[in-house]
Amino acid sequence: MIDPKNPFANETEFADYNSDYGEIVPQIRMEGCEIPLFPNARERRRIRKYQNIVGGYLFCHLLLMNVLTLLFMEGYLALQKMIDSRASGGTLPENYLSLASEYFENSSSYMAVTMLVIASCSVLVVWFGCKSTKIPISTLFQTKEFSPSLAVSYVAIALLLQNLTGWIAVGIDALMEGVGVSDFTPDLGVSQNLRSVIVSFVYSVIVAPITEELLVRGFVMKNLCRCGQRFGIIMSAFFFGVWHENIAQFVLAFAAGCFFGYITVKHNSLIPSMICHICVNLSAEIFDICDNYNWDMAYDIFNVLYVLMVIAGLILLIRMMILERFPRSTPHQAERGLRIALTSPLLMLVLTCHIASAVLMIINENS
Repeated sequence: MIDPKNPFANETEFADYNSDYGEIVPQIRMEGCEIPLFPNARERRRIRKYQNIVGGYLFCHLLLMNVLTLLFMEGYLALQKMIDSRASGGTLPENYLSLASEYFENSSSYMAVTMLVIASCSVLVVWFGCKSTKIPISTLFQTKEFSPSLAVSYVAIALLLQNLTGWIAVGIDALMEGVGVSDFTPDLGVSQNLRSVIVSFVYSVIVAPITEELLVRGFVMKNLCRCGQRFGIIMSAFFFGVWHENIAQFVLAFAAGCFFGYITVKHNSLIPSMICHICVNLSAEIFDICDNYNWDMAYDIFNVLYVLMVIAGLILLIRMMILERFPRSTPHQAERGLRIALTSPLLMLVLTCHIASAVLMIINENS
């Protein structure tokens, strides 16, 4: 009889992480059932169903974020205009809305609202998405064979990937500049405003890593791994990269996403990836704060520690690549991965939206 948790008999996968394939092939527990190399129309529809649910919820996430941010913005401007109008006796400059909008966008309040909207949308999508695909949230945290020493090792590897992809991004940027094209780079610098620093720190180091891992390595990857962990890890990492909508962050997010995905399926838990994500963001925040406030000694001390961790990460990554195996796809799984994903309209829709947004921002940056 076929094992519903490992229906393709793939020894390179971590079976504890897998969902029950009976949700796609209900007759899998019947005596004599065999899974053909090429999925039939019914099996393809059921695989596509889960991929479209992922795409649909990610599209709702994108739409909801933009709508709520716009509503908050318009509400703030309307309220501020009413207050200022009363204070000035009804006389406001012609460019008042432009000035008020610029002030609000540079304030800690706008930063806090935007971050709250993104985090709330992520949590909502994870909650309803997992409900609709029958994934109990608790199953995302069934941690096994994970220890503090492994956590330190994974953090070192994550920091190595952060450093290496940073250099790769610099090289790509130089190549683009050589042909007269500039990549869009979001302003991630730290403000001198203490409230902005606190808001940015709390979001980047605590809120973002937790909500992003719940969304990407939780809801998205869990569903994309239904037919194969290799496809699910790489595809979710690709979405994670594209989600950032610029080349520099795509390179880091994709590389880190593949690593985060691997340790998630290995330990059947989001805890390891959350810890790594927190530490990567923390290192970036510390460097930015030290640089912004000219804390040269603190910067140098942290840089030494960072370099030591990166060197350790290189050794540990080489060791991991020798001793461990990234999940491979069997021929059966290969027929149930990318080919079906490319024909899942909602999955392709949200991917196209993010790619189009990234292209438009590059065009705008160079216009």
